[in-house]
Amino acid sequence: MKKAMPIAVPPESQKVEWKKSLGEWKEIVETCAALASAGSGRIWIGIAPDGHAVGVQVGKGTMEDLANKIAQNTSPRQTPAISTAVHDGKTLIVVDVTESRVKPVYAFDRPYRRTGRTNQRLSQEDAFQLYAASRGITWDSTILEDTSPDDVDPQAVRHFLQTARDERRWDVSPETPVEQVLSQLGLFHGGKLNVAGLLLFGRNPQRLMTQATLRCARFKGTTEVHFIDMEAIQGTVIEQVRQAMFFVKRNIRMGVEIHELQRKDVWEYPLDALREAVTNAVCHREYGSTANVQIRIFDDRLEIWNPGGLPEGMTVADLWRKHESRPRNRLLAQAFFLIKYVEQFGTGIKRILDDCHAQNAPEPVFEAERQTFRAVFTPKKAGGTAQDGMALNERQTKALEFIQQHGRIQTGEYRKVVGIKQRQAVKDLNQMMKQGIIVRTGDGRSTAYVLPKDRVHD
Repeated sequence: MKKAMPIAVPPESQKVEWKKSLGEWKEIVETCAALASAGSGRIWIGIAPDGHAVGVQVGKGTMEDLANKIAQNTSPRQTPAISTAVHDGKTLIVVDVTESRVKPVYAFDRPYRRTGRTNQRLSQEDAFQLYAASRGITWDSTILEDTSPDDVDPQAVRHFLQTARDERRWDVSPETPVEQVLSQLGLFHGGKLNVAGLLLFGRNPQRLMTQATLRCARFKGTTEVHFIDMEAIQGTVIEQVRQAMFFVKRNIRMGVEIHELQRKDVWEYPLDALREAVTNAVCHREYGSTANVQIRIFDDRLEIWNPGGLPEGMTVADLWRKHESRPRNRLLAQAFFLIKYVEQFGTGIKRILDDCHAQNAPEPVFEAERQTFRAVFTPKKAGGTAQDGMALNERQTKALEFIQQHGRIQTGEYRKVVGIKQRQAVKDLNQMMKQGIIVRTGDGRSTAYVLPKDRVHD
């Protein structure tokens, strides 16, 4: 035991805790675990909550007893340095806690970490994240014992290899044995798939990971009350990105620009930016969470929800600056990089913003909470002339394509092309006339719809 010396007592903080007496030994043990998980710190025993010294009685065996209680009730075992000090004439016990190499540290079989001036009891998800981070591993490398090579879809692997060769010139033959490919990608060990392997190439990933579902919804209006369209997308994460974009395109408006009879689709949201945001959500989500990636489409906005906040120590403001890439799922990110779904240089947000700027669309708003990250997009402003890009639905787009190919379209032809009833066909075509995209010619059975003369060129 070190000799007691007069010393100043600092205020409580991230690294400092006061305890009034040894009677609070359980709380002292918890604080040791919390400090060791967060870094280091010091506990002052003999200081009342209001900050004045009340002191403690230190007898034979007092220090040893406290050290034993801390060691016996923490995991990994913590053995902080314990000494005495004098403050305002009172004897205090000082417990110096050092950072644990293995994290989190448990107290009474519960994981803790120091946050501000409090000891935070960690959830299972947070505990695993801290565990993985302290060992330099990511959760997607976790081996799934209830898997075998039979869970792999060979066609998915072949398609991946071909895409990787085309996009990144990855020199692995599409004829390479499946298990060799999986091992090379770090997805297969001892005859078992890890989480990333199942998500990338599993025949049915949701058999073991129901949370790996991407939920899409189109709501009527601006609130989550009435559904217009809804889909739960399963399958591999690669396929989920594709299917999610199909859903998005089905539920947002598209305009058209026509020049020299050449049609250019103009979407109300920048598709490349949306695809980047969806890909980031699927790739970087917290797969230990039971929540799903979600796409929510309203009349006035489109939201992409990602279960899992930003990496430890990163804020939304950091996203707008150059920052390092810290993928939550390293193996998924590596595979997505090979097929050019993502870049590994922290440029995803910049590419989203660049595409919004290129399309004259508003920049998205990014919102981060402890367990959720959201990207909120707003549409381009409606209005303008037909040449500026008017809102057409998928049916009307097909009508325009038919006119461009055949020179005209009649109501009956339109009904057959898109498979709708007479009333809806008339409504669609009248709307296109009001927007100046088409004009009506003839009457009776000869009635047809053509492009305006000022938009037809020889």
